[in-house]
Formats: sequence, structure tokens, C-alpha cells
Amino acid sequence: MIHHYRPSRRAIPLLIAAPFIAAACTSAASDGTTDSAAADGAVEVVAEDTQVPAVETEAPASAADAWLDIELTDAASGDTFTLASLEGEVVAIEPMAIWCSNCKAQQDNVKSAFADIEAAGVRYISLGVDPNESPGALAKYADRRGYEWTFAQSPTEFSRAINDLFGAQILSVPSTPLIVLDGTGEIVYQDFGFHGPDALVEILDEAAA
Repeated sequence: MIHHYRPSRRAIPLLIAAPFIAAACTSAASDGTTDSAAADGAVEVVAEDTQVPAVETEAPASAADAWLDIELTDAASGDTFTLASLEGEVVAIEPMAIWCSNCKAQQDNVKSAFADIEAAGVRYISLGVDPNESPGALAKYADRRGYEWTFAQSPTEFSRAINDLFGAQILSVPSTPLIVLDGTGEIVYQDFGFHGPDALVEILDEAAA
């Protein structure tokens, strides 16, 4: 089920879905230095489309925009940024965790398409939402797997904000969530499930148009 939408900042769709239980989250190593098939297999879950129709609720513009001003830190460089500071760029945000094998599969699709994604001027952000992981572990993970885009660890405030905006499934990383903002910071795409390289390029090119 593909959801394209361009809500006003006062009408925030809440995507309500049953969260997945990721048992491996608390038991997996947080230093990101292992990448065994056994660890991958323990979390091989593909999200089913269990969403109910989006419900629109009125929210103050300040509440709708607050998440754009929460500071994130680039795991590789240590530089801080906010989504608001990226105004003018199309931004793709992929909630993920190092232990998640579905995330690895999706990120391999991103890697295959990254030359085209970068050429389109899109900022792709893999957002670590497991609080047991660290920016250093994310940086090592990305370097080891040859992922050249931005990785950032989500602070609690940011995770709470996207949970409130999109529903609990947005933090259930085996469902491979994806959020896309246009150059004005408006949400133009949000969905769950695998996106192949060609589909990613099409979605992001449309957002950049």
C-alpha cells in the first residue's frame, strides 16, 4: 500500500499500526562490530501491510513543525544538524538499527541506487532508533558495509516526535519505514516495506521535481 500525500502543517496524518516485537533489540551487540548470518537471521521479519486508513487530526503548527528543529548528529563527522537546516533539499529518512537484517537488505538497495539519489540532490539519512546503539557504532557499521550517505542516532526526543506523528510502527525497523520531505520540509511520502533501487529513485525524483 503506497501512501503519497502532502498534508498541511496543521493536518498531520497519524498512521496507526500494530508495532512489531523485535526481540533481538536488547540482546544484540551495540558496538556494531559483528555482522554474522546468525544475528541477521534472528530478526528476519518482513512487515505485513496492517495499516488502517490514515486519520487526520488538528494540531498546532508549532507541534507539527517541532521535530524539524530537533538536533541530530552525523555519526561519521560529529557535525550537528536539524531537518529545518536542510531546507531546500529533498530529505529521505530511514529509521533503522544495526541488528536489523531487513534494514541491511533495504540499505543494499539504497547503495545500488545511491549514485542516482546523490545526483538528484537528495539527502538520504539512515536514522538509528535503537537507544542501545551509539553514533560510533553506526559510523563503524556504515563504513564496514560501504554505505556513503548520512547516518545519525535518533535522540529520545526525536524518536518520540516521529512516533507521535506517524504511529508506533515508524520505530519498528523490520517494517523498513521510509519518510520523504520535499525542499520546504513538507511530508510528501511515507510508507513501510522494501523499496527496490528503481522504486527509490522514482519516489525521490518525484519529490525533487
